[in-house]
Amino acid sequence: MKRDAVAPGGVGGDPFDEFVAARYHALLRGAFLITGDLHDARDLLHDALTRVYPKRFAIRDPQAAEGYVRTAMVRTHVSRWRRTRREVLTSELPDAPQDPADAGDERLAEALRALPKRQRAAVVLRYYVDLPVARVAEELGCSLPTAKTHLARAVKALRQELAGERELVAHGH
Repeated sequence: MKRDAVAPGGVGGDPFDEFVAARYHALLRGAFLITGDLHDARDLLHDALTRVYPKRFAIRDPQAAEGYVRTAMVRTHVSRWRRTRREVLTSELPDAPQDPADAGDERLAEALRALPKRQRAAVVLRYYVDLPVARVAEELGCSLPTAKTHLARAVKALRQELAGERELVAHGH
């Protein structure tokens, strides 16, 4: 049977397809945290999967597939950002949170969305995906000091943005 052939019953034995089925929601959550919008996250994830899929047989270690997809997501997102270099701002809030995992902390999601795209991507890769800083730099396509700068600025901005809420919690309001 050819590599691309589908076995009887409609299911191919392609490890990449199995990986996507198993990790789709986690990848979508990462894409959402990078983009800040569910529709953009879906587009980003699907674009990344489209880029990685033709090269799936070159991935020797099945455990590395997620890294390839994450890298494709970050690079695709940065590429889009470089092309547009603008964000569409609105004064209206969405009717409901757009978080695909209903993680709950909408305030944190708002604070993440307020970050510049590269800082947001760095924070997601470092603290959500739990990658070491060197790997964050690699996935962002920048130097280690630049990745550290993105992370430091992002964490500082998040602390400032969320400081008021910490005071409310500490004072029992």
